[in-house]
Amino acid sequence: MAERREPRRNSDAKLRVAVLDLGSTSFHLLVADASPTGRIERVVRRRMMLRLGATIAAEGEIPKAIAERAVVSARELQALADAHGVDRLIPVATAALRDARNGAALASSISRELGTKVRVLSGIEEARLIFGAFRRRVPLGSGAALGMDLGGGSLELAVGDDAEVQWETTLPIGVARLHGELVANDPMKRRERKAIEERVVACIEPHRKQVRSRGAKQQIMSGGTARALARIIEENGGGRAVKGGLKVSADEIARLADRLAEVDHAGLLRIPGMKRSRADLLPTGAVVVDAVLKALDLPELLVCDWGLREGVILEALGLVSARSS
Repeated sequence: MAERREPRRNSDAKLRVAVLDLGSTSFHLLVADASPTGRIERVVRRRMMLRLGATIAAEGEIPKAIAERAVVSARELQALADAHGVDRLIPVATAALRDARNGAALASSISRELGTKVRVLSGIEEARLIFGAFRRRVPLGSGAALGMDLGGGSLELAVGDDAEVQWETTLPIGVARLHGELVANDPMKRRERKAIEERVVACIEPHRKQVRSRGAKQQIMSGGTARALARIIEENGGGRAVKGGLKVSADEIARLADRLAEVDHAGLLRIPGMKRSRADLLPTGAVVVDAVLKALDLPELLVCDWGLREGVILEALGLVSARSS
């Protein structure tokens, strides 16, 4: 973590934090004002699509040209953070830099460019930070909750309550990864959809009893794919707004997955709520989410507007921890 300017002296003052999330689909900057009590007010967000997960799926490493672009993108996002007068810059990396053969080297290159060390999160740390964000954002009540985050390279699962995370795991079924490995047609072929579904089931099956035995009373998901799906469902009159996000049914997800998987790219762009930057990967993402819900017999999903980046901020404030208790 690098100090960007002299911190404010008032103990009740907000801290302006920039989280630079070096993800498998995109590099994402969040600049936010955070209070000691955990209130987070977004100032600016910016995303640069790099699709590292897809290149890793195909080649096992990040090609030199894309790695160079990743370093430049990180520096551009840092410049934006500096322009907003941040007190602290926190760069974190997830599945792409964790899994690529040259991921550690790229993390080092970005660290040198930024002048501050990139923290490469383990899948377990990622799951715990995400669940910490859910805990602060969504009323969990007295029962357990299942928290999920679907990214470009991996799916994180965690079960916990207001007091602790009881169990967590990370699975290599991120959207960019599976799209790069299994989808070559537009729209995807039925055999490609089946291959995605079979991969998701194979990864989840060893953990199915563990999740079900903990009796989670609600299911929460974050990540760009989940939020993009929720936005389309809401634009088309579905879902139900609740504290912390939008609640959607498994049936709504299944219908949307069927629709997206059968439409070509041009047709996807005509769907209300569809963003151009998401259109090529979202059919795969919808199939993954649908398959996860079916594999775990989940009737509905709360798509949360907080996730990893907010969890990183809360950790910087000392309000959550990525460590096992």
